[in-house]
Amino acid sequence: MRKILASVLALVSLLSLVHLGRATLPGLRGPDVTASQLSWLAGKAPSAAPEMQALFPEGEFFTWALTGLAAGNLARSGHDPQDHLAFLERAIAETGHPVIADRFGTNDLLPHGTFYHGWRLLLLVDRAALTGDAAQLAEVSSEARAIAGALDENPLPSSYPGAAWPCDVVVALAAVHRASRIVEIPGLAGVTKRWFEAMEAHRDPSNGLLVHQRGESRARGASQSLIQVFLPDIDPERAAREWVIYKQAFLSPTLGLVGIREHAHGIDAPGDVDSGPLVNGVSASASAVTLAAARRHGDVELATVLDREADLLGLPLPAGSGTAFAFGLLPVGDAFVAWARSVPLGEATGDPAPQPWWWLMWLTAFIPGAAGGALWFARKKSRGKPPLP
Repeated sequence: MRKILASVLALVSLLSLVHLGRATLPGLRGPDVTASQLSWLAGKAPSAAPEMQALFPEGEFFTWALTGLAAGNLARSGHDPQDHLAFLERAIAETGHPVIADRFGTNDLLPHGTFYHGWRLLLLVDRAALTGDAAQLAEVSSEARAIAGALDENPLPSSYPGAAWPCDVVVALAAVHRASRIVEIPGLAGVTKRWFEAMEAHRDPSNGLLVHQRGESRARGASQSLIQVFLPDIDPERAAREWVIYKQAFLSPTLGLVGIREHAHGIDAPGDVDSGPLVNGVSASASAVTLAAARRHGDVELATVLDREADLLGLPLPAGSGTAFAFGLLPVGDAFVAWARSVPLGEATGDPAPQPWWWLMWLTAFIPGAAGGALWFARKKSRGKPPLP
């Protein structure tokens, strides 16, 4: 029994060391890793997307939309363009289904709200840019002009009836700017200028970042992480300034890891449906999206840290035709990470980033093996009679 226990401890240590090495030794993951995740998602999404809807308000939409955007990014980079374009087409078809669209209600300016139209336009732009199809370009033009017109009339149109989030408008306006690279959008510069002017009334007084939701007074990690991904499409100079502020307010080394707080430093508040569960104030979803933002801003060191932590905590394993995190239990999480890893890497800034306690993780992984070795080679104590006095 002693040797069996020692063997088990040694095996635990070996598996821990292998996993830690696979997670922490490589740098930024390349397109092959993302493609492996998408290969699994392509087979899993049809059944998993409705299941994700039961967990998150946008679970089904995001499962399709994020995997579609990741596929579009890989196709544009020349990685299996035909296969990934086909998956992008599937994502557009699924997100356009009335069952999904109707969940966002009806709105006066945009039929299904800012969130839905913004993310959908991102997908449509990617497809039209890849194919150059005239009908698809016309669809992009129509949708982009509708969004621009809505923002000119109301800078914070709702995403759900009666509720608006500035981050959803940033995504939508960024999608319009991306569309303007392939079709003409009249008056976009004026719309953008007026929008920024209107947003001055919706900024956190403590740091100047956009607030989380209309009617609130504070910025939050769940929404700011998305804003930091898409703001460079709209105003690169402003985006670079706000990225520095964002990191100062929300980037947090905690419990030996590096993550993104849901609430800025100095604010202790609970999580909610937008942030997901918080661990010592850190949001897993905001941290995953910040991987995309760090790549976009060329913050290579931070992107590498978050990329490594995704593998460390997600435990990616072979599943079907690809790779899945967390035993495939939360496909929308895989979609977020795959999309984040697919975001094109901006020009490197050379900025430093806090580092996890890698040394402690390696030491912890060695401990079971050391204990097993000590147990294996330990001598049995004598069981003979005690000596006579």
